Amino acid sequence: MAPLIDVVFLLLIFFMLTFALPGQGMNLDLPNKSSTVVSDQSQLIVRIDNFGIITVNDEVIALGVLIDKLRDELDQRSDKSVSIETANKTAYDLFVSVIDKARQAGANEFSLIM
Repeated sequence: MAPLIDVVFLLLIFFMLTFALPGQGMNLDLPNKSSTVVSDQSQLIVRIDNFGIITVNDEVIALGVLIDKLRDELDQRSDKSVSIETANKTAYDLFVSVIDKARQAGANEFSLIM
């Protein structure tokens, strides 16, 4: 029979190995949803729905070609801002991927529409 110190040591190692360290995160201060909707046709709007479907100005786009589409749209504009409209159940990793791809396409300002 193993001494108690060996059992405690093995439990300590087990819990140390299974403990999940917090990964890198992004702090977001999400605004409250307002009832006033301002629609500006000159805005570049990227929408992400609950199912992860991405649309750019009402055109469905795959995540893989999002950089090219945004680059084409931003090259035609003097304003390099992108508005991102997300559904309540949008996954944060998809949201962050869209922001990263918009930055790669040349966007320098972002606004969040909920």
